[in-house]
Amino acid sequence: MYMVIGEQRMPGGGPDERQAQFAHMAEVVRQSPGFVRGWWGPDQADAETGHALVLFDTLDRATEFATTVERYVSGVRLRVMAVDVTVSAS
Repeated sequence: MYMVIGEQRMPGGGPDERQAQFAHMAEVVRQSPGFVRGWWGPDQADAETGHALVLFDTLDRATEFATTVERYVSGVRLRVMAVDVTVSAS
C-alpha cells in the first residue's frame, strides 16, 4: 500500500467550518480509484494548517491522486510513501 501525506493552509473559519471542509474532502477522495482509508484534521499547533493521510492500494493510484490534487489545489504539499509495516493496538 501507499500513503499520500498532505499539508495545506485552510481557508479562514472556525472549527465547524474546518470540520465541514474535511468532510467534503473525505467524500471526494473516497471516490478515487484505489482508495483504502483516509484521515483528515487540523494541526494542533496551528489550526489553520490541515493535514491529510490517504491510503491507496497501489503506487500508480497514489501517484495519480497526488498529481491530480497538485494540479487543482494551490499551496498544497504532498508526499507519497510506501507503507512497508503496519501495526495496531491489540
